[in-house]
Amino acid sequence: MSLLDTGARYQPVLVYPEVMVIDEDGNKFTQPSETPLPGPTIARFQIANQSGTSARRAEQDNEGFSTEKVYRMRFPRSFTKTHGILGAQTQIEWKGTRWALFGDASEYDSSEALARVDYTIKRF
Repeated sequence: MSLLDTGARYQPVLVYPEVMVIDEDGNKFTQPSETPLPGPTIARFQIANQSGTSARRAEQDNEGFSTEKVYRMRFPRSFTKTHGILGAQTQIEWKGTRWALFGDASEYDSSEALARVDYTIKRF
């Protein structure tokens, strides 16, 4: 058993996965589900560097009005086996706040022991 699957620091989250919807004109698009995945879901979080966009915002004169937080998030490997890799429109509720997935998932598969999927989440 790997510490990627067990151990401390996992926190409860609600996952609103990406779903495909069709509007009244027949156009298909994706959006977060209105209901979270069933059952308890846990994830591990680590603070991440801010994006270049965030760094540029910090240089502007509206500092303090436009803030951004960025974290790296990892689910236990059993989550990915059950639900697959999450889509870009997925949202997470963590500590009572909604977070958006930012960019594509990062898949690490150099060895079976270290294989995992990481996500970057942002709160605007």
